[in-house]
Amino acid sequence: MNSRLHLISLKKKQEFKDIMNANKISTEYFTIYYQKKSAEKKDGIFLSCVSAKKLGNAVLRNKLKRKLKNATREAIKDLNLRFKKNYKYAIFAKQKINKTEFNIIVEELKFKLLKI
Repeated sequence: MNSRLHLISLKKKQEFKDIMNANKISTEYFTIYYQKKSAEKKDGIFLSCVSAKKLGNAVLRNKLKRKLKNATREAIKDLNLRFKKNYKYAIFAKQKINKTEFNIIVEELKFKLLKI
């Protein structure tokens, strides 16, 4: 059995615009934008990790996105039932996440996801 958590990415520009106009929580490592899902989209966890061009070249940005997405998976697994699946999330990486240890990011994500 596959124990990997399946995350569904946000794809359309309008989805990102809607979430960016909704609620947000910021830390020194990332910013989480979140919004309640619409009635027709109830299955799965809708989450996208984003790293802006100002964070570095494509290789570095992809590394940051992988790090953030894996940290999010760990945080969601640890939170288990307390994680709110009825929201859509967009997590934007900040420059400081590059030099931060993985475990610190996971703990920060768990703390902030519980506040939602």
